[in-house]
Amino acid sequence: MSRIRWYAAALFIAALTALWASRGIHDDKEALKYIGCAQDLLHGDARDLLGSYKGYAGYVLFLLPFIALGTPWFAVVAQAILALFAAFALARLVERVSGSERCGTITLVIALFCYPFQEWVLALYTESFFASIAVLFVERVTKPGPVPWQAVALAVVLLFARPIGVLFVLPALIWRMRWPFEVPSAWRPVAYAAVLVLVLLAPGVARHQLGVIVEGHVICGFPERSGASDRFHGTTILEAQIALFREPGYAAGLFIRRSLSLFTLTRPYFSKGHNLLLMPLYGLFVLALWGWWRWRAHPVIDLLMAIFLLNTALIGFSYDEWNGRFLVPLWPIIFIWAALGSDRVGWHSQRLIGRRSKEPAGP
Repeated sequence: MSRIRWYAAALFIAALTALWASRGIHDDKEALKYIGCAQDLLHGDARDLLGSYKGYAGYVLFLLPFIALGTPWFAVVAQAILALFAAFALARLVERVSGSERCGTITLVIALFCYPFQEWVLALYTESFFASIAVLFVERVTKPGPVPWQAVALAVVLLFARPIGVLFVLPALIWRMRWPFEVPSAWRPVAYAAVLVLVLLAPGVARHQLGVIVEGHVICGFPERSGASDRFHGTTILEAQIALFREPGYAAGLFIRRSLSLFTLTRPYFSKGHNLLLMPLYGLFVLALWGWWRWRAHPVIDLLMAIFLLNTALIGFSYDEWNGRFLVPLWPIIFIWAALGSDRVGWHSQRLIGRRSKEPAGP
């Protein structure tokens, strides 16, 4: 199996190289913001880093040495290396859960060759960097025994790579805490929900982002209530939701449509060829649902489901992005469940789930 993994890694590098040669890298639009922030920092101006981009400071600092050398394209190479490390970490995580080396290999192959996940490696956006760090963090924090120092370091990076880092770090903290601060299993859903409430109450959300919520965008850029933001003066996502819930039926329907949009891979404005390329991946969703159902009693799957639901709910309360990049951090969880659903490990593994679910994950 290890030979298959190294072959897959080599093929992944070859595929990325071919895409790079044919299309180049994405260093425009949002990427210009991070590059510009890094350039300002090099000139001693940290206002943007400590202001508008403090929630992305981890990624700006990641770009900094490449900008300083005048080779921002080399950040893509670093992102590719991180993606490889993340794929191997996913394989280790799945092996620990399933006890199956084959299942771990399946996870690695899916992660390396799922196009809408790995296309972001060639972009100087936060998605690929964030997703790789999130995978490395979850793999380390769920490892039995004392929490390794790497997990703590990765948690700090994750919290400042994207604002949604809190939806990965805090659930992991709740899941991992032990006596005397242990959260009983029965109370964990309440604790996870409290994390979401904290995010909804967080002040300082950009005015234009709140405007998108109030104007009823399912996908950003397509308002259903143009001009509604002119009458809104709140500063939190929760206040934006209160404005929407003056019509509860509409608000509830909007929440459902936004959440479903996150998992709608095809778009009417994509080319037919691009949509056809994405269509088979719906089968991966079905397989992931089956894998989650089979292994739902495992403690690690409980944590993954919490992270998955929290991120989905946040999209339901806010909005989706036109190009599907908000799904990128959740793809690794889908890969894990899909691999677990595809691997026939027999009834012995099912009995193993029952035993592990009764054991503490940490020390």
